[in-house]
Amino acid sequence: MAAVWKKPCCRLVFSTAVLVRSFHVCITTGVVSILFFKDTALRQQWLSGEYLVPCIYLALVFLSLVLYAAVCSMDPGFVSLTNNRNAIRKGRPCVESDSEEDDSASATETSVMIEPDIGIKPRVKLRNCGFCGIQQPIRAKHCELCGFCIHRFDHHCPWFETCIGERNHRFFWIFLLVETSLVGWTVHLVWTAFVYESSWSSWIVSNGLYLVAMFVLVLGGTATFLLVASHTYLIGINLTTWEFMSRHRITYLKDYHGDENPFDEGLLKNLWKFFLHLRLKDWEMHLMNRPAKTLGRA
Repeated sequence: MAAVWKKPCCRLVFSTAVLVRSFHVCITTGVVSILFFKDTALRQQWLSGEYLVPCIYLALVFLSLVLYAAVCSMDPGFVSLTNNRNAIRKGRPCVESDSEEDDSASATETSVMIEPDIGIKPRVKLRNCGFCGIQQPIRAKHCELCGFCIHRFDHHCPWFETCIGERNHRFFWIFLLVETSLVGWTVHLVWTAFVYESSWSSWIVSNGLYLVAMFVLVLGGTATFLLVASHTYLIGINLTTWEFMSRHRITYLKDYHGDENPFDEGLLKNLWKFFLHLRLKDWEMHLMNRPAKTLGRA
C-alpha cells in the first residue's frame, strides 16, 4: 500500500481523483450557497430567526460530505499478501481453468488456478491473479484502475475515483440514500424560489442561477436515485453489481442453474450481514456449507 504514495507530489495534486473529488465539493457548496444567498425559503427562515430547518439542512449537507470523504479515503477491501491466507507460494502446482472474462485484458488475471491450501473441496474454484500474484478469494476481483484485488468487488466508481468493495459498500449506500434525500429537498427549495417576470429575458436574468442549480440537481438526482434503487435490490439478494452483470462469465457462478444465487440467505439475513457484519466474510466456507445439490456441477 505504501507504493501508492510514492508518486510525485505534482501528480497527486493534479490526479484525476483530486480533480473529481474537488469538483464534487465545489458543486455541493455552490448549490448550498445559492440557497442561502438568493431569496429562497431557506434564507427567509434563517433571516427570520427560524434556525431549525436550515440547521437540519446544513447537517444533512455536512453528513453527505463526510460520507463522501469516508468512501473515498477508506480501504474498500484490498486483498494483500499479508492478509490473504491463500497467498501463492513459489513452485506450487497449478492447472489451467476457465476464464471469468472473455476479453484479453482479464485473461491474465484468470488464466491460472491454484490448488487451495485451506481445505476447500475441488468444486469451489479459486483463481490466481496474474496482476497481483495472489490467489483471489471468492467474490474478489482485480481492478486495473486501482491496481489491487478487492474483496467482494462491486464496481469502480468514477465519481469517487475508488473501488466499491466489501469494506466501504455500506457507506457508499448510505451516502446514496442521504444524497438522494438531500437532492429531493433541494429541488423543492429551488423550484419554489423561481421568480415570475413579465418577459422571458427578465425571467432568465432573475432565475439564471436557479436554472443552473436545477439542471445539476435533476441530472445528479436521477443518477443517485437509480443507483440507490439498484444497490438496494442487490443488497437484498446479496449480489454485487459485477456479479449481476457478468454472472454468466464468473467461474463460481456460471455453473449454477438459472438465476440461482448461492449467496442469498434471505432478505433479513442479507441486510444484517451487509450493514452489521463488519469483518471480511469467508465466502469460500459459505459456498462449502451449501447443499451440494445447489451446484451446477455437484
